[in-house]
Amino acid sequence: MAAPKKGSYAETRMTELADQRKQYNVNHLGLYRGGVPVKGRGSIRGGAIGRPGEFHSPKIHNELEFYHPDAKTVTSEDAVKFKAYMVHDKFDFNRTMPSAPMYYDRKMLFTKDRSFWLAMCFAILGAMYGHKFIIRET
Repeated sequence: MAAPKKGSYAETRMTELADQRKQYNVNHLGLYRGGVPVKGRGSIRGGAIGRPGEFHSPKIHNELEFYHPDAKTVTSEDAVKFKAYMVHDKFDFNRTMPSAPMYYDRKMLFTKDRSFWLAMCFAILGAMYGHKFIIRET
């Protein structure tokens, strides 16, 4: 893999990720590494949060590091980079949007249909229950 250009966002992000992996004792695949046991932490090693071989969940990491909505403020440079990203991926972004118009069920036909099938299920169960008694009586 080629190294990113010096001073680019990719280089900055790669160094941030390497620091975070080192902090939480995680390998490049996102799995906790082993290491020297720490007294009172059981099978958890080093700065890890989980046992060796478990996946380091990004949700846990974000809750520990970025616990407040204002923890990451968007700068004008971030906005420019995002705009450039969206120009290149505009086709993919638009493709994920729904192409059919929204269907509004103003007459609540969905619940009427659901009520019909609920009544049908109860009728079938009732018929099976009644059939059981008819067989016992004969």
